[in-house]
Amino acid sequence: MFKRLMRKELTSSPEPKTPEYAVALSGKDLLKQPKRTELISRVKRLFSVTEQVWNKHYLYAIEQFAELVQEVPASEIHHHSESGGLIDHTLEALYAGVRISQGYILPPNAEPESIAESADRWRFAAMIAILSHDLGKIVTDIEVVYRLPEKQFQIWHPWYGNIPPGAAYRYRFRRKIENTRLAKTLHEKSAMSLLPRLLTKEAATWLFKDLELISQLFSTISHSTFGGQVIAEIVRAADGASVSKNVGANTGKKADHTNTVPLYEKLIVSLRKLVNDGDLKRNKPGAAVWVTDQDTWVVSKATMEAVRIQLINEGHSGIPKNVVTLFGILNDHDCLVPNPDGDSVWYAEINDHGKNWQQKLTFLRFKNEIIWPTSQPDMFDGTVTPIDRNGTPLEISRVVEPNPEAGEGHLDHLRIESHNNEHNQKAPKVATGPVTSKITTAHKEKGGAEPEEAKEKQSQARAQPGSKAHGLTSEKAVEHWKTKREVQEDILRDNDFLAWLLKGIARRQIRVNEPKAPVHILDGHIALVTPAIFNLFLDKNSLKKRLYEKRAGDKRVYTVLQRELEVLDIHQRGTDGQNIVTVSVEGQRSKSELKVYLLNRACFPSLRAFAANPAIKIHL
Repeated sequence: MFKRLMRKELTSSPEPKTPEYAVALSGKDLLKQPKRTELISRVKRLFSVTEQVWNKHYLYAIEQFAELVQEVPASEIHHHSESGGLIDHTLEALYAGVRISQGYILPPNAEPESIAESADRWRFAAMIAILSHDLGKIVTDIEVVYRLPEKQFQIWHPWYGNIPPGAAYRYRFRRKIENTRLAKTLHEKSAMSLLPRLLTKEAATWLFKDLELISQLFSTISHSTFGGQVIAEIVRAADGASVSKNVGANTGKKADHTNTVPLYEKLIVSLRKLVNDGDLKRNKPGAAVWVTDQDTWVVSKATMEAVRIQLINEGHSGIPKNVVTLFGILNDHDCLVPNPDGDSVWYAEINDHGKNWQQKLTFLRFKNEIIWPTSQPDMFDGTVTPIDRNGTPLEISRVVEPNPEAGEGHLDHLRIESHNNEHNQKAPKVATGPVTSKITTAHKEKGGAEPEEAKEKQSQARAQPGSKAHGLTSEKAVEHWKTKREVQEDILRDNDFLAWLLKGIARRQIRVNEPKAPVHILDGHIALVTPAIFNLFLDKNSLKKRLYEKRAGDKRVYTVLQRELEVLDIHQRGTDGQNIVTVSVEGQRSKSELKVYLLNRACFPSLRAFAANPAIKIHL
């Protein structure tokens, strides 16, 4: 795995102190920097322990941590990504965490007489948990080679000792595995393997006198979903305080605004983090990000809404509520490749030939060097074809030379011409034209109006029998489906909600075609009663509900699930373009209306055995 890197190093100058190498130092020497010394002094003042105890156990743990991680960064592209960032981030979090812990009664729910005896032990455990919370990154995320003077390079693994002091070393981030959620879990779990390196024998014995504390400590360090309790709360708050301060969030304190991070840079960094953490899927059906040889195509509105929520959750203030404003900010700072009309939103068609999946979406188009400055991600094994508003493919005609007055950072923009130049001259601008996208439309994002012809057709459709007023059978409604698509069911099962839905129907855990049922099966549709079916999914999956709540921000949680279904484009919209359609249920004695999400039944062969509900009429 390291042969190429090691071969390159062996041909370099043998001098170990050249600028391209770092030199391993002892923990004590690494902590001699004034900023680090000051933070450690502040932490020390927060503990009421003797000098001897501090040096033997507390300072020992900090020095062991520093010597173990050396000057590696805390992340590749997000917070504290500079050399030495992991030490600096952890010391900042340590100071914040010890202060936060003083606001807790420790141990929690303890008898008053036992608090004085155990409080120091619990705060020491919180300190160890903070030191360990990112320690697993040197096991799974970062790879290091080192050499002693006049020796060959060798691979270092932290399980088998520290890098020898005085050795020249070099690090790089490992290539991330395709399953980014698994990659993140690996570094969280692996920190436990290095925990003994931070503790003296006496400190470990002291901690093990309280097994409840040990349980919380182990659960926190291994990032278990349950069991961390108060120790996990302290670590999360401390980690968040350090991250927010580093990425320029509003921490509530006055700061030197000469170091303020521009908003466009925050947007790029947050987008990278969401992709690398697996919160945004990449290069697969239903994904938000598609990477080609030169460009990264990002599904416009839904993705930037996720970025906006991420920044708000990190504590940033002044984030615009309208994502279209974010488009303009990125475009104004040359972060985007503009479309032929100079606007930010592109229409494009995704073709995944291997999975027989095709989709037309609206995108923001970034140059790869903007999103991936230090690494090259996996490429999409398919095609992304720019199209005009009528679905006609565009072709690259020539590269426009950059404006010399725009400076060195100005991007070379591609000028696109349509295959049909005559039609292109008559067509309105892409950003204000009518909808052909499967997720959202540029004319809605820009506040544009619908063409008069479309309005007239919609008004005529409403006036016809069997439309809004009279209702349509499912078979008739299918005839009004302009862009009906079929996707293989096994691909759709990759969606958590649809997998749960089909499993629940198969096991008869979800009622179908009954009074007050959340699902009705029609001749050509699967009608999902909204928001009932989406809320049922969230209630049955509490862990996933927390993730969706984080992504939803100030919006209703079930709307995040609906947006994920929109991406698949297997639902029928109403004549007004709305995703939610009204249906009427006509019984012998009563008539009622439901709001439903209409999916294409042809995509679900496992539901063929169900008879259609004849009592439902669709009002498009």
